[in-house]
Amino acid sequence: MKNRVTLRQLVAVLTGGFLGTMTRYLFSLAIQQALGKGWPYDILLINITGALLIALISTLAETTMLIGPTRRLFLVTGFLGAYTTFSSLALGTLNLLNGGATLPAFLYLLASLLGGLFAIVLGVRLGQGGVYWLKKRQRMRSLGLYNTTHSDEQVLEEEHRV
Repeated sequence: MKNRVTLRQLVAVLTGGFLGTMTRYLFSLAIQQALGKGWPYDILLINITGALLIALISTLAETTMLIGPTRRLFLVTGFLGAYTTFSSLALGTLNLLNGGATLPAFLYLLASLLGGLFAIVLGVRLGQGGVYWLKKRQRMRSLGLYNTTHSDEQVLEEEHRV
């Protein structure tokens, strides 16, 4: 049997995602205003509250009739998915631990953390490279060299002449 996504499910995820994003943004601003920006209190509190909520809602959805499938999509996939992804990491780790897969749980956690750090470093480097390229292009354009091929040394020589 094929899994079919309904318009109602899509709207639930979309609406939850919008509200989760706005909640994260406003909560982050409030925490930064109250506690300062010197340490990522906002991220820590958002991730921990997200983990608490995803665990609570998932447990209620799996063990009671209080939260149906569409509401769960709205709350967990949409709202909390946009609010934080840490909660999904925490729940996935807990599910592995509860299933007796201790080593895979810790490997998953380690890979997630190291992979996240690697992705951050890579993203920063790519961003820095993009900024360098844009500045170089802007400098070449201001010197009238944009449509020709020039080395950095040629661009610097031309800048010194101007």
